[in-house]
Amino acid sequence: MKRLALFAILFAVLSGGAALFSGPGASLAQAGVDPSQANGAKPDAPKLDLTGLWKADFMGNRIECHLEQRGDFLYGLAYVYNRSGERITYHLAGVVSGDRVRAMHGSGHVFDGTLQGPDAASGTFTFKDGPSFSMQAQRTAHGKTAPGGGLNWPAGFGPAQ
Repeated sequence: MKRLALFAILFAVLSGGAALFSGPGASLAQAGVDPSQANGAKPDAPKLDLTGLWKADFMGNRIECHLEQRGDFLYGLAYVYNRSGERITYHLAGVVSGDRVRAMHGSGHVFDGTLQGPDAASGTFTFKDGPSFSMQAQRTAHGKTAPGGGLNWPAGFGPAQ
């Protein structure tokens, strides 16, 4: 299932981002739209590296997300601490386009947001079954922050480093 989600993200990125940033329908290239101009992405915005520890509070849960970025690709490990202190682990993959960021867990949960600066993002978290909620995240540490010194990227996902 995780490989299918990663394939879907890769396909969307390679096809101009239409599946990730514009929903169902024709691709941006088919519509004659420059993908860098789509959905409010700012092509002149400086390239930000989102690698680091991002934190958020979401519906009474504390979230710590260790992200690594390679080019326009994101891969991450998110720990969700519920109210009873239990830790739930999610692996996610995503893309960055200008100031837009979209990340997805293999089960279908999606974060679609906008960078508010180098250390802040806001957007919408949508559960796989449809309900969505606004969410804000802050980067609290830069660099590779995942336990063990870095993430093990899936083979074939994102550019090699």
